[in-house]
Amino acid sequence: MSGSSYAYASGRVSGLEKSLLTDRIWNQLITAEDRDEVLRILGDSWYGNLLQAEGDLDGALRSAVCRAEEELSELSNDENFTRGILLRRDVRNARYLWKNLAAGGDGDVDLEPAGTVQPEDLKRVWGDSNIVDVLPVQFQDSLEEIHDLHSPSAVMLDSVLDRLAAKVESEILGKLEEPVGSLPRVKIELRNFLTAARYRSDQLTPVAVEELMLDGGYHTPSEIAEAARVSGLAALLGEKAGFEAAASALEQGLESGSFLAFQRESDLITLAILERAAGNMFSPGPLAAYVLRRELEASHLKMIAAGKAAGIDSRRLSARVPRG
Repeated sequence: MSGSSYAYASGRVSGLEKSLLTDRIWNQLITAEDRDEVLRILGDSWYGNLLQAEGDLDGALRSAVCRAEEELSELSNDENFTRGILLRRDVRNARYLWKNLAAGGDGDVDLEPAGTVQPEDLKRVWGDSNIVDVLPVQFQDSLEEIHDLHSPSAVMLDSVLDRLAAKVESEILGKLEEPVGSLPRVKIELRNFLTAARYRSDQLTPVAVEELMLDGGYHTPSEIAEAARVSGLAALLGEKAGFEAAASALEQGLESGSFLAFQRESDLITLAILERAAGNMFSPGPLAAYVLRRELEASHLKMIAAGKAAGIDSRRLSARVPRG
């Protein structure tokens, strides 16, 4: 796809970006009295039609992300890039289905529209290894890894599926020019430090902690596990330029036991990368940034809605959600 073609697509994306929620609306959502008020505020926003069509917030948010991916598919002439974005949707469907099936369910779960893999194939291969080649190789490897686990816990399943998600994202976004190209590595790095921090006091050996981490960050899982063992996690993370605020928040979390501020700082790093990516109109950056912004927006809306339903006050929500 040429630079001029990207410029045209980027111009179209600029119009789509206007549907992303403004700081004013985020402030209203965070300070809303309860979940019902959150829904009312969203009902008056771009999400209003989706809420009416889907009938519930989860469905509306899922539809919003799918719509963004489909809009990207229409704008991009790069087949590999488009396929990669849609493959991320298949990863999410695999997570919904395989976690349900691993828990003894029948696979009757809400799914997103197929990306490049039919959901029925994701379900069929669970019980029939002879047809596993209908899946992309990365999915085959993850399914085999899950089946090799003995009575896998939710944490173990998530670890395998997180590796699948990171591998797919790294293969697609990691090939793009900066700053989008750095995003998979940044997310893996921050995720690994959070994992190490959360499990530091669970009597897990460094090897066990390493197994819960992902490859592909700025530090190796073994380096992070060793830092956790000697109480040097924050210092190690702070060595990476641009991660100083996250390192400080991690240190606070290690002392308090709450990592809300660290998660907030992690999201701020991601948002800053997407902001920079959106400015390069002669690259696929704006297209990728729009989809990823919509995904992150949906994630934050879920947090706010769940927080309001649980009676969490606005101050605590502000400590986690980097909006407004």
